[in-house]
Amino acid sequence: MTNREIAHTLDRIADLLQIKDENPFKIAAYRKAADSIYHLDEDLHLIYQHGRLNSLPGIGKSIKSIIEELLEKGSSEYYESLISDIPEGVLDFLKIPGLGHKTARLIYEYLHIDNLNDLLKAAQDRKIRTIPGLGSKTEYNIKKGMDLLQQSGGKVTLGLALPVAEQFKDYLKESPYVETVSLVGSIRRGKPLVSDIDILVASHDFTSVKNLIKDYRAVREILEEGPDFLAGYADWGLRFEIILVQPQDYYGALVWTTGSKEFRNRLFAGKDPTQFKGLNSEEEVFQDLHLSFIPPEMRENKGEIELAGQGVIPELVDFTHIKGDLHIHSDWSDGGAKIQETVSQACSLGYSYIAITDHSKSLTISGGLSEERLAQQGRVIDALNQELQDFQILKGIEVDILKDGSLDFSDEILEKLDVVIASVHSNFKLDRDRQTDRIIQAIKNPHVDIIGHLSGRLLNRRSGYEIDLEQVLEAASVHKTALEINSHPDRLDVDEDTARQARELGIKIAINSDAHHREDLSLLHYGILNARRGWLQPGDVLNTMEYNSLVAYLENKGSD
Repeated sequence: MTNREIAHTLDRIADLLQIKDENPFKIAAYRKAADSIYHLDEDLHLIYQHGRLNSLPGIGKSIKSIIEELLEKGSSEYYESLISDIPEGVLDFLKIPGLGHKTARLIYEYLHIDNLNDLLKAAQDRKIRTIPGLGSKTEYNIKKGMDLLQQSGGKVTLGLALPVAEQFKDYLKESPYVETVSLVGSIRRGKPLVSDIDILVASHDFTSVKNLIKDYRAVREILEEGPDFLAGYADWGLRFEIILVQPQDYYGALVWTTGSKEFRNRLFAGKDPTQFKGLNSEEEVFQDLHLSFIPPEMRENKGEIELAGQGVIPELVDFTHIKGDLHIHSDWSDGGAKIQETVSQACSLGYSYIAITDHSKSLTISGGLSEERLAQQGRVIDALNQELQDFQILKGIEVDILKDGSLDFSDEILEKLDVVIASVHSNFKLDRDRQTDRIIQAIKNPHVDIIGHLSGRLLNRRSGYEIDLEQVLEAASVHKTALEINSHPDRLDVDEDTARQARELGIKIAINSDAHHREDLSLLHYGILNARRGWLQPGDVLNTMEYNSLVAYLENKGSD
């Protein structure tokens, strides 16, 4: 089994335990182990062979034995025992946005339903409301959630698809038959959800490249083959298509295969991409069309072609502009790394600062900090800052926005911190007006600098809670409160449309990793893709500021 497959199995064990309503700390242990393995750079098989499983964070004795069994046999007796009690089909219920583990358990216990088709039928037949603790609103949410699930059309998150696609591309790149290769389509545009992996290959020998693809270990099935393409399924059931062109046709095809259908139809307007034969870059293709270069993430036909015609395409933010990360968890709450380890990782990325923003006290399951522990952590950070050169750790918190809109810590506590992120972690099902008011109250607090993961969405798992976005954006603009692009690929929240609206209102955006392990800092690349899709420029982004400018900005909440 691969690292990802083992991490996936541990996550499923955690889901099964949560459905069974087992000890929450045991569940959290499996989640932490899965997260640790998911972000490993090294093959777990090699770590096991060298006897280093104990060195991995979050791997206790019982979880270690399960990992060993998965590595040796490809299966786990413990996992099999769990699914003998709760069928695997019940786990599919969790794919429905808004349907949680407790509801899944109740439905299975009372109706003995173990698949999505029967679940939808039960909701349509008004059987869900007969279950104690559930009701007609749950039925409605199931039907609505199933609609959302079907609308996703089997799409997967960029976080799942991109690493598989990059490995595929790197494999092809090594071949002497391949002149040039690039990811294209929705992956290259950085869409949060993608339906397949598209790769463009320039080669003089299509037959040899096709044979190379068929021999690739991650290819599970070939579905279709044509003179200049090959399509099939790769690991994780991801559909792929490899498009083959002669080297002289590569750059015209690169522009053609990257853009959305609407973009292509508008840009080329009946022209054949082979007319750009012999050009040496995408820039030359756009020049030939009398346009300035349009970055891949913008190629959606949302006004960018008009800007390119006027020569005013904005300079988009990229990783080189980022000076630090303002949303990081440590082992003081539910993170898997010490502050010093995270600092080392941040330095390796070229950052000059980070903010440690562990959870506040109401999130006890995540080891939320009390006032006393927050003060103690602050003293540790002060001591570390005394030792560091050309690097600063900001003292922060991710404070919970409570049901009534108040915050988990008093103003007296929050005013002593450098960075305060306010986030919703509970009561997702409040009605639209109450949820909106709750968030606006946090925005108005003079000590809140950033609103974290604004909509609360988890892609393919949970739709965002209902809010009046226009009211929220207006409040953020008035009170100079930044919004976060949470870079975790399961979130990418706020989305690109909201980011663009915020930009137009002068609201700063913080692109943060929400790292729970030191390797998670690299997730910021996903947030940058999202920001670029929202047309954000460096000046729109809070953490492109140098340290002194950032501190001054936060102290004054952006006032002149």
